Amino acid sequence: MLRKLQIIIIILILLSPVKVHAQEEANFDVNMGMKEALRSIRADVFRKNTGADGRGIKVAVIDTGVDVSHPDLQKTPDGNIKIVDYADFTDEGRVDTKYSVAAGGNTVSVEGKEFNVAGIKSKSGKFHLGFLKESQLDERGYINQDLNRDGDNNDSFGVLVTDPILPGIYDTVYVDVNLNSNFTDDNPLKVYNRGFQWANFGKDNPNTDYVEESSFVVSEISPGGDLVRLSFDGNGHGTHVTGIISAYGTLKGTAPGVQILAIKALGSSGDGSWESIASAVDYAKKHGADIINISIGNISSSREEQMAQSRLLKKISLDRKILVVMAAGNTGPGLSTSTDAGDSGSVITVGAYMSSALWNINYNAKVPGETLWYFSGMGPASSGSPLPSVVAPSSAVSTVARWDSGGYFLMDGTSMAAPFVSGSAALLLQKARTEGISVSAAALKKSLEKGARKIDGYAPVEQGNGLIDVVKSWDILKNNSLKDLNIRQVEIKLPESPGYKGGVLLRNKLAGKIGILLTNLSDSLLKLKLESDPGWVRLNKDYVLLPRGKPREIMLSYDFPEQPGLYTARTAGYLKIGESPAVDFITTAVVPYNLASSDSMSFKNFLLPARWHRYFFKTAPGMSEVNFSLTILKEKNNAIGRGLFYIYAPNGQKVFEDYAGSDYMASRDRVAFTAKNPAPGVWEVVVVSDYNLSDFGADRTSYNLSVSASGAFTESDYVTLSAKKGQKQISREILLKNGNKAFRGHVIGFGLAEETRDIVSNQVEVKQGELTSGPAFTVPPDAMSLNIEVEPVGTFSGDVDLYLYKKNDKTGKYEEVASSARVDVAEEKIKMVRPSPGEYIAYIDGFSIPGGNAEFRIKRQVLTDRKDIAVQDPLTAHPSGMSWKVKLNINVPESGTNFIGYLAVKDESGNESSWIPVKLRVQDQELLVQVIPGGSITVREKDTLKPVDTSIIINGMAYPVKKGSVRIPEHVKIKSLEIYDDRYTPVIIRYE
Repeated sequence: MLRKLQIIIIILILLSPVKVHAQEEANFDVNMGMKEALRSIRADVFRKNTGADGRGIKVAVIDTGVDVSHPDLQKTPDGNIKIVDYADFTDEGRVDTKYSVAAGGNTVSVEGKEFNVAGIKSKSGKFHLGFLKESQLDERGYINQDLNRDGDNNDSFGVLVTDPILPGIYDTVYVDVNLNSNFTDDNPLKVYNRGFQWANFGKDNPNTDYVEESSFVVSEISPGGDLVRLSFDGNGHGTHVTGIISAYGTLKGTAPGVQILAIKALGSSGDGSWESIASAVDYAKKHGADIINISIGNISSSREEQMAQSRLLKKISLDRKILVVMAAGNTGPGLSTSTDAGDSGSVITVGAYMSSALWNINYNAKVPGETLWYFSGMGPASSGSPLPSVVAPSSAVSTVARWDSGGYFLMDGTSMAAPFVSGSAALLLQKARTEGISVSAAALKKSLEKGARKIDGYAPVEQGNGLIDVVKSWDILKNNSLKDLNIRQVEIKLPESPGYKGGVLLRNKLAGKIGILLTNLSDSLLKLKLESDPGWVRLNKDYVLLPRGKPREIMLSYDFPEQPGLYTARTAGYLKIGESPAVDFITTAVVPYNLASSDSMSFKNFLLPARWHRYFFKTAPGMSEVNFSLTILKEKNNAIGRGLFYIYAPNGQKVFEDYAGSDYMASRDRVAFTAKNPAPGVWEVVVVSDYNLSDFGADRTSYNLSVSASGAFTESDYVTLSAKKGQKQISREILLKNGNKAFRGHVIGFGLAEETRDIVSNQVEVKQGELTSGPAFTVPPDAMSLNIEVEPVGTFSGDVDLYLYKKNDKTGKYEEVASSARVDVAEEKIKMVRPSPGEYIAYIDGFSIPGGNAEFRIKRQVLTDRKDIAVQDPLTAHPSGMSWKVKLNINVPESGTNFIGYLAVKDESGNESSWIPVKLRVQDQELLVQVIPGGSITVREKDTLKPVDTSIIINGMAYPVKKGSVRIPEHVKIKSLEIYDDRYTPVIIRYE
C-alpha cells in the first residue's frame, strides 16, 4: 500500500527572518558567506593552486527542481551550458493533454475555450491539448500555487502538443503563459535536454520590487502527445543547493565548472516519496552523473517513510560506481538521528558545521570558535557506525528562484552542507582525471573522510571524521595507493548479529566484554596489528592472523569511566604501522545516571552559544513517572540566555522539544515534561544553548536541569526468585524504594503463571494493503497480563503492523488500545499488564507483502492471577525517597519451570501503579560461582563441577563466561553478581 509522505527540506532556524534582495541591497555582497564557507574547507586554496573548477563533472541534484532562468546558473566558466538535463518524477506539473483536435485551422476549442493556433503545423493533422492548473500544485508550496505571480491561484494555462516534423511523433509544446488564449505568441518548446529551452509563466514588470514571473521547462512529452510534464522549482531549495555546488555569475559556488542534471523528485512544499527519489537515483546513474546530491534535510518520522528510505539506501549502497552525497538530516541533536545509508563505500553522509565567522556574517551572532548546528543528524547508526561521515558548512546565501527575494536567500541545514561536499568532490574528481588518476566513488569518499580534520569538543558520533579539507583530501587521493582507498579488506560483525556491523553501540545495556568477528575479504593471509584508543577499551591480543574468508574472534574488554556520559573509542587493525588501517571501527557507550539509585538529581551548568550537553538517565520497571525540568538562570549582568530542551525515549524517539529563557515573543525561565509510565531503559536529555544569545545581551546560557522519578521500584529490572522442585512455599524479603512523591498505600501481588501456558495460535492470510483480523477473544476480570504476537509462517521479508482493539461496552464500537508498528519488521508484539476486562480483537496491517499475500500466525496469551503471591505490607504512609522491605510468600506451583507475576502499588484510593515483574525459576541444578583475587571468576555446575559457558552480570554489566571462566578488571569492586540462565537456578549475590 503506497502511502504519501512529506519530506521537510527547508530548515530556517531564524528567529528574525534573513532575506537578501539583491535589487534593494546593492551594497550587499552575496558572496560573503560563500567565501567564508569555501575558506573553511580550503576549497578556495585548492582552486587557486590547481585551477580546478569542476569542469567535465556532472552532478545530479535530486531535489525540488531548479530555476533554469537564474542568471548565475546559465553557463560554466568555459562557456558551456550549466543545466544539461532536467527530469521530473513528481506529478506537480503533469498535464494530461487528453483532448485531440483537428489541426489546419486558425483556432481550436477545448472546454469552452478558443485558442489561436494560426500557422502552427501538425504533420498528422491532430493537436493534443490540456491544461496546467495552478490549483494542482502543492497547496503548501512556497510558491503559493501562483505560477505567474499575479496574486491568485486560479489560473489555468493551456498546453498544446504538436508533431511538426514527423506524423505521430509529438515533440513540440506551446504553453499559453500569458493567458491570452493565443499560442502563436508563445515560443515552441522541446524537451529541455534537446535544446536547453525554457519559458516563463507571466511577465516581470521591472518597475516593481518583485519578479512577476517564474520559469519552467518541458521535461517530458509522451510519444503519442497525450502527456506533458512541465517542470519548475516552486520551492527554491533545489535552486539553492545547485547554487552552492556550481553557481557562476554574481555568486560563485564551490565548483563553478560543474554541469548539473536537475532531477525533480519533490514538490513545491517538499512533498514526495522515497519511491520517487529511488527513480531519480536510477535516472541519474543512467544519464551520466558522476556525483549525486540528495539534500533531504529532514524526513517525517512515520514508519512507512523510514521503511521506504531504508529500501532506497540499501539499493544505493549496492552500487559503488557513483558517489552519492546525502544530508545527515535535521533531526538532531539526539543520538542515532542521522540518515543511515548503511555500510556503503559510495555514500557519504554530511553533517552541519559552522565557523565563528559564518555565524557573524549570516546571523550577526557572536559565537566563539567552531561549532556544529544542534539540529544536525547525529550518529551512531544502528549498526554502530559513526555518523555522519563528515561535516561541512551548513549556512549560505545562495541562488533561489528569481521570483523569491530577488533570486538570493539565506538557508541553513544539512541540506546546505551536502552540496559543499558534492562541489568539493567534483573539484577532486576533475583534478584526478586531469592527472590521469582513475578514481572510484569509494576512493573519493575515503579521501574526503581521511582528509577531514576534527572539530574540538565534538565526538565522532556527532562529527564523523570531521570538517572536510579539500587540499588534504587531494594529497591523500594523489599519494595513496588505490587499493588502500578502494577496498575494505576486513569485515567486522558481532557474533550474535547477522551482517556487517560498522561498530559497537552500547546504549541501553553495557557490556564488560564483547566478541568481534573479523573476516578476511582479500585473496591472501592477513596479519593485523591491533590497537585501541588508550583508556577504557582493551584488546585480548596485539596481533591476529586472518585466513582468507574465515572469521576470527577478538575480545574487547570495557572498563567504563565512573562519570556518566557519552564515550567513544576507536579500534583499528593495521597491516603496516603508519599506513591506513585494514579495519577500523568505533565503540560508542552510554554510561547513564541510575534513577533507581538516586531518584532525584539536579545539574547546574552553563553553555556557550551553539553548544550542548547530553545527559543520560536509566529508568527501572515500577517507575510511574519521570519528571524533567529545565530552568534558565540569570547572569551577573541580569542577562538571560536561551536553552533548547530535547528528550528522547530509550528507543531513540524524540518525545519532547521546547525552549526556556529569552525569546523574541515570550520569554520564560522554565520548561518541564513528565513521562507517564516511562519505558525502562536509558533516556537521553540534551540541553542546547541557542546561537543567538547576543541578541539578548547574553554570552552564555546558565541553567539548572532537574530530573526525578516517582513510584515504587527496585534497582533490578525485575525481582528474581528461585525454588527447588518439590518445594511447596518460599518466603523472600525484598527491598523497595519510593521515588520523590509521597503516597499512602501498600504493595500487592499478582500471579503466578507459567510463562509458556495458555497460548492460543491462529493462522490467517494477510494481503497487501489490507487489514486482517484475528478471532475476537475475552479478557477476564482476573487477567494479570495480555500478550499478542504476530509472526510469518515460513520465510518472509516484508513488513506488517499489529493493532489491538477493545470493545466499548457503552457504544458497542471497537477502539484502539495498543499497537506495534516497527519499521521493516515482520514480527510485532504487544504486551499489557493488568488489562481491562472485556472483548478484544487484533488486526494485522499488511503494509508490505511481497507477492501480494502471505500466511501469518497470531498468538495471544492471557495470563490470569492464581493468587500465588501474598505480600505482607500494611497500608501506611511512604515518604519520598523512603526504602522499605516487604515480605513475599510464594506458593510454588507443582509443575513447570519458569513463572511470571507482578507486584504493584495500591494507594488508599484503590489505584494501582508501579508494576514490577516477578520471575520465579523452579530448578534443581545450581551453579557454583567463585570470585578469585586478581579479577578471575569461575562458574561451574555445583554437582558435577563441570565448567559452564554462560553470561554473568557484574555491577549491571554483562561478561561472557567461556569454559567456566571470565576475567574482570582487577580494580572493579564487585557490588552485585547475577547469572540468569534457564538451565540453572538464578544466582544473585549482593555485596554490602
